[in-house]
Parts: sequence; structure tokens; C-alpha cells
Amino acid sequence: MIVREIKCRQAITKCGFPGGGWAINPYVGCGHGCVYCYARFIKRFTGHTEEWGKFIDVRVNAPEILAKQIKSPKYQTGNIYLGTVTDPYQPLEGKYRITRKILEVLKDYPVRVSILTKSKLVLRDLDLLLQMKEADVSFTVNSLDDEWRKRTEPFASSVGERLEAAKSLIQKGIKVDVMLGPYWPYFTEAEMLVQKFKETGVSHLFSESFNAIGGNWNGVEKVLKRNYSELFLKMRNIILNPQEFDVFYKTAGENLCRVCQKYDLPVTTYFGSGHAGKKFTRKNQKTMPRAGVEPARGLSLTGF
Repeated sequence: MIVREIKCRQAITKCGFPGGGWAINPYVGCGHGCVYCYARFIKRFTGHTEEWGKFIDVRVNAPEILAKQIKSPKYQTGNIYLGTVTDPYQPLEGKYRITRKILEVLKDYPVRVSILTKSKLVLRDLDLLLQMKEADVSFTVNSLDDEWRKRTEPFASSVGERLEAAKSLIQKGIKVDVMLGPYWPYFTEAEMLVQKFKETGVSHLFSESFNAIGGNWNGVEKVLKRNYSELFLKMRNIILNPQEFDVFYKTAGENLCRVCQKYDLPVTTYFGSGHAGKKFTRKNQKTMPRAGVEPARGLSLTGF
């Protein structure tokens, strides 16, 4: 792992998520090593030539820059997402504590903070989260198969650790959501996962299809060929064949909404080709998807 300490000119920037808001990323790159990570696209803008998952830039002055920026009223409106193209609680956070220092700045302002992570380390900062005007945490969980998790998210916390961390946060009054993303063919056990999320106390479930843009498929392909050769061609056909992709995610979205209705868990899905699926082409509020909904490309289904 190549680690560099760098200085940034901006700590908070516009967020590209649906609904807008602001983004803070304490690091460039991520040490979790997820083979499917969509954030590898940032290499086009940072000049890194290293393989994704093999470098981390630590934005050592981000808390100081944020302390100046956050004074502007414009940054005090809208949601602030912490970790949109990196995990703010990746292993190096244990040493550098950049995320914690950022939270120490934000707690003094009337902002809503949403943390996106795959790490139990977020529990370390529970004291600061409880001081926020409004804070929530979203854990990414996409399979209960720990062997698959180890091969696709090798340095992230185990799913069990994430769910235990989620339960601890909820018990202290912190709202927790789950991103079931990507929704995998063969490896995402929809009903078992939803049941686990409900038992944990999760407030809302979000799910998205696999994003094959920008080389994200390459790492998954290697894992499949090495460990799941019998599934490789089937998986590739679903992910890379537009027609099969649409059929699979249309069915998966309808099924997920039904399961979430069964367990009384609100759900929103963003199923589409790449990030096109995040464009809201259809909403179903508090309803199950009807038969004959449009193809999964660009489909957004909201349950409850």
C-alpha cells in the first residue's frame, strides 16, 4: 500500500447523489480493497497510476480547511455526506483520525451528517455523533456469504461486525440505513438479508444494481474465474448483456419490494445501467410494483 500525506484546498464539495447536498472525503483512495468499487473513476481526475486499492492519499489538513469553509451559510443547508468516494473509516483512519477531527468541526454547526461505511470503526466516534443536531449512518451489506465478502471486500469489516455495529448505534438513538449494493446475482440472499436488517432495527433499505462502468467488472471477473468458475459465464451474461441485465434487475427489484413489504421495511431501489439507474424514471410510494413495469434500466422503485 502506497500512503501519501497531502494537503487539500477544499474539504467540502458538491455531492452528486440524488437530492444533492455536500460531500466530504477525508481520503483519496481506499484500503478496503473492494474489487467492484465504483469510486475508482476518480483516478481520471487525480493522476494516480497505481492499481485501485493499492494507494491512499491522506488529506491531513482537511479538518482545518473544513473549519473555514463550514462558516459559509451555504454549507449549512442540505445533507453532508461523509465518504462518497472513499470509506471514512477505512483501516488508516485508526491511525490518522481525520474523520474524527472532521466530526469535531461539524458538531458545532446545525448540519445533518450522513456517514457511508463498511467499517465497525464508526462506533469509536459515537460520542461525537450523539452531539450532532442530526446524524445517521449507512452500512453497505450485499451478501451473508462471508467467503464472497472476503474475496470481494477483503479488508472491510465482516458483515456480522457491521450488523453488530449498526445495532449498537441504533440502541443509542442513531438512525441507521443499509445500502444493499450492489445487488448480486447468485450471492445476494434478499429475504435472509431483509430479515437480518429488520431484526437489527434498520430504518430504510436502499439497493442498486451492479455498475460495470469504468472497469468495475474486471476485479469481479478475476474472483469468479478463480473461485466460482461454474458461475462465471452466467454472471457475466447477466451483468454485461443489456437484455439479461434488464430482466434480472426488473425481477430482483419486484422481489425485493415484496420481501420488504413482508417485513415492513421501507425500501428504495436504483436499478439501471451504471449510474443511469439513479435517475428517477418511476416512483411507487407505499405500493408494490405492478406487473409490467418498465425495464430495469433507469428504474427506481420506492416501497412504503
